Amino acid sequence: MEVMTDPRGHAAGGNGKGYGQGGSWRKAAAALLACTALHLPAPAYAQQAQEDEAAAEETTLEQIVVTAGGYEQDIRHAPASISVVGSETLERKTIVDISEAIRTVPGVNVGFGSDGTRGISMRGLGSGYTLILIDGKRVNAGATTLRHYNGDFDWVPLDAIERIEVVRGPMSTLYGSDALGGVVNIITKKGSDRWTGSLTSEFLFPSNDLTGDKRRLSGYVSGPLFEDTLSLTAYGNISKKDSGNGALSDGVSVPDGSNDVDITARLTFTPSDAHTFDLEAGYNRERYRPWLDPASTSTDSQTEIERATASLRHTGEWDFGTTTTTGHLERATNTSRLTDTEISVRTYTLDTKVVFNPIDYFWTHNLIAGGEIRHEEMDDPANLGRYNSVTGTAGSPVADAFTGALFFEDEIRFTDVFRMTAGLRYDYHENFGSHFSPRTYFIYDLTDALSFKAGWAQAFKAPNLRQLNPNWVTTSRGRGCGAVGGPCEMVGNPNLQPETSDSFEVGLYYDDGAWQGSLGYFYNDIKDKITSARVATLILPDGRKFVQQINVDRARSQGFEGGLTVPVHADWTWSSSFTYLLESKNLETGMPLSADPEYSIHTEVTWQAREALSFTASLDWYGKQVDYVQNPETLVAQNVSPYSVVNLSTKYDINDNFAFKAGVNNVFDSQPNSESNYTENGRTYFVSLTGKF
Repeated sequence: MEVMTDPRGHAAGGNGKGYGQGGSWRKAAAALLACTALHLPAPAYAQQAQEDEAAAEETTLEQIVVTAGGYEQDIRHAPASISVVGSETLERKTIVDISEAIRTVPGVNVGFGSDGTRGISMRGLGSGYTLILIDGKRVNAGATTLRHYNGDFDWVPLDAIERIEVVRGPMSTLYGSDALGGVVNIITKKGSDRWTGSLTSEFLFPSNDLTGDKRRLSGYVSGPLFEDTLSLTAYGNISKKDSGNGALSDGVSVPDGSNDVDITARLTFTPSDAHTFDLEAGYNRERYRPWLDPASTSTDSQTEIERATASLRHTGEWDFGTTTTTGHLERATNTSRLTDTEISVRTYTLDTKVVFNPIDYFWTHNLIAGGEIRHEEMDDPANLGRYNSVTGTAGSPVADAFTGALFFEDEIRFTDVFRMTAGLRYDYHENFGSHFSPRTYFIYDLTDALSFKAGWAQAFKAPNLRQLNPNWVTTSRGRGCGAVGGPCEMVGNPNLQPETSDSFEVGLYYDDGAWQGSLGYFYNDIKDKITSARVATLILPDGRKFVQQINVDRARSQGFEGGLTVPVHADWTWSSSFTYLLESKNLETGMPLSADPEYSIHTEVTWQAREALSFTASLDWYGKQVDYVQNPETLVAQNVSPYSVVNLSTKYDINDNFAFKAGVNNVFDSQPNSESNYTENGRTYFVSLTGKF
């Protein structure tokens, strides 16, 4: 469980110092009682202790989130199933990337693709249904590639992350397309009114060559340039990871090595208490190894993905509420030295929202409204510019699309214990027209600590620029060919409609300031799922098959998820979570939607042995799951045997300025059985040193 802080940054609940839960508080309480009995003025320190304790108790019960409702809310009353991974958790363990950080969240599965790349699947829907945000801004670099990409999980160093909010379930009302399965919002640290920073060096040493070594240096700095007016925040990362040795994986693809560089800077201008401007620019590069000489005849991956971003955000406090307006530009390129091609995607976004002050009209209303316009342009000569044997034409390598949206949500507090959130979003896409996404969510406080939650939402996922283009032709090695088997050529279709879903969830959330727990049931029904046709559109004399993308499938996932945090002792905390998938399949073909386990259990114990020393042990258990294997005619699903992963770590605060971490991930070097299509990172030893000022 994350330790909450009061507005001054002090740990809520105390730590045996000052006026926390230790002897100083008892001394202050005794003095206060004595003075009361004698009718004497209370000592100042006793009064302060009482105030601090009351504030601590209040803030302990409130963990603030923004992703579920678009504005700051207590997590207990957020209209969604949401989990938070805080900076304390990130600092306590060694995490390879963001996907590892959220792997233990209920309903979330981190799997590997057919070429060793990763994806985040929520509630059995697959990684293509998860939207990644950084400070609420959409990340779209993955649109440049179909393979050899580790996902949008490593653009921000852990030193710069304040928390990660994970919303499970459809969020199209607030965020539009791609949020059908859920949202991961990486929230960075805000600017500081005094100079502060950190620098972390980290080394990961696997016990064998199945997993490559990794070295990483990351840093964060923030402080005022002009007091109370202008501040600077900057963070960056340099890392190098060696390729895994595929010869040790029984033919299963292992992740390529990579050289990464990331740097971001943000200027925050506060001309008055009511207005804030954030100007931000960033550059990221992922170079997948081996990055060989262009004259090399090697067929290994030689891919470089570059991402450049710029944004300007204004936040204004007005008599009627708070407005936030953001202009955001992202340009991503994927360069292949092997094929001498470059794919680029440019995304221009302007969005604004208004969070109105509470309105009392029959009941209390917390209303949010806003809109978004987005233009996306893709230049893909490797796929969009190829000759299409089905149409007999060669298309333009450039495709673009304009979308616009309006949305509103209203949280209605009928009573102090019963509230409802109702929302509606209107989206316009120039290629397939208009679409509406409504949702309704109810929260009823059964007690001061226990809340009942239930909700329904409709969501959609728009076809991407490739799928909508009739001249998109991309070679698939098998999975993309569907029932006709591979290899084949996947072909776009301008008549595609967006996938739509009806989703329901119901559950309980408990938080008394010490114990935390949740238990819920979810149900997702997806219509017009985009997939490859049942039969080949064209078969050439050489046997090559052309398969068009179509809307035919209906899919469904349902299951249970939950979590529990138990303060076993003042120095011991035990946290667990689980996901149980009742089903996750294509109802037309009976095939699984993704390689998600039938059930997964994560349990973790942290021992605060000393104020400066902690130990953490965790167990991740993955039950029977499915994966795809290929035969000459079709793709079929197979069962993958259960397996578990054990991790150990320790953190030692040497002094106020230096902290040391060490441990072992995947202690027993566990792997899925050899028939599966992916590998886990093998047993890996790690050490890291962080310096702070």
